[in-house]
Parts: sequence; structure tokens; C-alpha cells
Amino acid sequence: LGNDPLPAVPPPALNRSMSPPTAMPELAPPASVPPFGNLATPVAEANGTGQPASDRRLDGLQTSRLTIQKSAPKEIQVGKPAIFRTTVRNVGHVTALGVQIRDRVPKGTRLIKTLPEASPGTQGDLVWSLDDMQPESETTVEMHVMPMAEGEIGSVATLSFQTDASVRTFATRPELSVEVACPREVLIDEEVEMVITISNTGTGVATGVVLEERVPTGLQHPAGAELEYTVGKLGPKQSQTLKLKLSAVRAGAMENVLIARGDGLPTVKKQMPMAVVAPTLKVAMDGPQSRYLERQATYRLSVSNPGSAPAKNVRLEAQLPRGLKFVEADKNGHYDPQSRTIRWALAELPVNETGTVELTALPVEIGTQKLTFRSVAEKALAVEQERQIKVDGLAAIRFQVVDVDDPIEVGGKTTYEIRVLNQGSKDATGVQVVVELPAGLSPVAAEGPDSIRHAIQGNQVVFAPLARLSPKVDTTYRIRVEGRQTGDHRVRVHLQTAEMDKPVVKEESTRVFSDK
Repeated sequence: LGNDPLPAVPPPALNRSMSPPTAMPELAPPASVPPFGNLATPVAEANGTGQPASDRRLDGLQTSRLTIQKSAPKEIQVGKPAIFRTTVRNVGHVTALGVQIRDRVPKGTRLIKTLPEASPGTQGDLVWSLDDMQPESETTVEMHVMPMAEGEIGSVATLSFQTDASVRTFATRPELSVEVACPREVLIDEEVEMVITISNTGTGVATGVVLEERVPTGLQHPAGAELEYTVGKLGPKQSQTLKLKLSAVRAGAMENVLIARGDGLPTVKKQMPMAVVAPTLKVAMDGPQSRYLERQATYRLSVSNPGSAPAKNVRLEAQLPRGLKFVEADKNGHYDPQSRTIRWALAELPVNETGTVELTALPVEIGTQKLTFRSVAEKALAVEQERQIKVDGLAAIRFQVVDVDDPIEVGGKTTYEIRVLNQGSKDATGVQVVVELPAGLSPVAAEGPDSIRHAIQGNQVVFAPLARLSPKVDTTYRIRVEGRQTGDHRVRVHLQTAEMDKPVVKEESTRVFSDK
């Protein structure tokens, strides 16, 4: 009859595996238990109303033990009243609550009365509702009956009671938070260190705590893009600090995401905008793309930084080809004649700033000359630009005409010397001289350079074209004439080259006289 407690069943062990839990199959309710959908108020949604007992003696193990014993005379007689007694004792250490004794009038008898008075039960039985029974207390009820027939007379009494037990605990609420200390900007190719503090700001122990890092594009970790660290257990107001080092590998804005989760706890997500900054070099060259020999050319060289971080230790270099001779450079440009390189140094080039230098060179060889301009800086930055410069020569023909003897008498002779000089920097080609004589002078002979042929056509002496006249070289044509008429006679010399649009004409006068 005692309500002995059931043996304690230990709770199932927690799964401490750090691997993601596998999905559990859906459990079906036992056949004898109606599904939750048939309940008026689903258990999962019902709000509790219970309170712990105000009497703290009900906390802990409660053991109620009652004994029941029925007694009757060893013999009763028909027509003579008899008394059946039922005695209940509380032999335990806890008050028994709601004690009830149920019994039936024995068959073959008639009920006379009950002491104390019993109430009729719903099944034709008698019910004694007794007070709560304290430990070591005892109570007896009586049923007075009149035997009506011979034979064995008796009945079965039933005892029921309840025992209260109270329990109290404290509901706590663990709560995770994540704080991160790290620079919002990091220079490319450098390492960024994140100091991560995960805390339990709640009132209960957080278990199964895991911290996840999703490495954004632009940053890199040797273990990959998805990182996980098992924190385990965090007590109330307890924190753990971690350090995470990432490498900046690509410039741009990004968002770093940290996720903290625990058993039965809401997921905490920490998002941090970050940016990987990087310098960028861009070079430009401004200056003539074609130049004549021996004519200086000045080139303006510029380097700019359109990136997102200052460029450090910037160096500029311009390399001259053999056809360009170094003249000068500004801003402390240093010329190395062995490598034919001019070098400049800039300590730093801020974002969106431009540095400019100038160099002056002298074209000394005809042809296409390649001027190379490059800039280098820290972080393995290097950029280069080439400029093709077309160098050409300029044929500049100059000539003069003189008469050796002047004046001459009629019938006398004089020689005209025509000296042609190429004072330019390029070969003059197709050089042709044509001499036009006035009526008072008559050609006698002619002589050109390299025995070049000539023809006398009336009052003209025409020399065949000279194929080439090199720069800084001169040559001489000679024409011998005879004075036929007195007067001041003018000789016209026409000079034409393939490089000229039209001939150059010069005159030389000769006085012819007569004594008669």
C-alpha cells in the first residue's frame, strides 16, 4: 500500500561530438495515446500554472505508508446486531492527504448505521472521507449491521490516499554575444588579425558553443573559406577570446561574417564591413612622336595612383635608345650612361595623386626609336609604357654662284662656280642644277661632280641629277662661258632636289665690256 518512489533514471548522456548532428527520424506517438491534434489544448502550447509548495518540507523525497486492518467478531448471530471495524494507521513520515475508506455492506446483512457517518458511493458502496493523517496517527471507522442469513459474512475495504511532493528549480537564460576587434581597412598582401571575444551574457550555462567564420572573398586562410572553432561550455558572464589571422589577397569592399551557436540557443551573427585597399600605378608619356635629327625633344613623364592606398617607395625609370642622346632631366633625375637609363625616386604617391618629371633628349640616329618609361613601387607594383619615336633627317641645301673673272671684255672668258652644300642632317637626293645664260654669254664647257653628264641646250646648261648628297658634304659645278656682247649680263642658276617642292633660283651678274 505504500507509494514507494520509482528508482531514479539517469538522464541520457549529451552528445559532445563537434560534427554536425544527424537528423533524427520523426517519432510516432504510441497507439494508446491520442495524437496531439486531438487535445483541446496541445501540451506544447499550454501555459503552466503550477507553483512550488510554500511548505519547503515537501521538497525532496516524500514517503507515505498507511496500514489498513479490518476486524469483526469471530461469530455473529442472525437477528443480533454486529459491528465491523476498519482501522487505518500512518506508519510513514509524511502526512497522507485525502484519505478515503471504501467498503460494502456484507451480503446477508442489513446496514444499521456507520460511525462516523459514511456517504453512499456511486457503486453502492460506503465512503468514509477522513481528514489528513499525520505520521503516527490512527483512525477507526465502524459499520453496524444486522445479520439476516446464516453463512460466512464479510466484505473488502479499500484504502486510498495521496502524497504531495514539491520541487523547485531556477530557470536560466544563456545568451551569446560576439565582439570583434580588427581594422576596417587592410593593405593588400598584408595580414589582418581579428581579436574575437565570444561571451555568455545570460544567467545560465551555455553548452555546445561553436564559433563559425565565413572568410569573405578578398581574404584568405590556409584552412579554407569556412572555419569552425569549438568553444564548448561557457558559464554565465564568462568569455573566451580568440585570435584569427587572415591574409588580404584581393582589393575591394567585403563583409566578414561570424556566427555563434549553442545548444538550444538562438544563432548570433556578427557582420563586419571590411575593405582591402591597394595602390595602383598608371603611367603616361607626353612628347613629340616624330623629330628631326639634332633637334632636341622634351618628354613629360607622369605616374598616378588611381588605387585605394598610397603607393610607397615609388621609382621612375626612362630608358633611352641609342638613337636618342641624353641632354638633361629635372627633379634630380640621375642618368646612367652604361644602361642609358634616367632614374627618379618618389617617397610616396598618395591616392589620386600624380607625380611628373621631364627629360630632354637629342635625336642622333635616323629611324624608329623606342623610349621606355616604367614605374615600380612596393607590393610588387610595376607598370610600363613604350613610345615609338620616328626620327628623320632634314636635307637643307644651300648653294652659291660666283664668277671667277669679272669684268671680262668681249671675246673674253670667265668661269662660274656653283658650290652646293647639304647643311642638313639627311641625304639630299636627285640634286639637279640647270644654268640659264643670257644672250650676251655663250657656254664653252661644263663640268659636274663625279664626271656627271651635262647637256648644252641653246642658252641652257643642264646637268644630270646627282643621286645623293650626304649631310655636311658639298660639291661644285663649273661652267666656262665667253662674253659675246657688252653689258651687264645675269646668269640664273636653278637648283632642285627630290625633297624640294620647287627649285631655288639664284643670279650672278658679269660685266662684259669692249675697248672700241
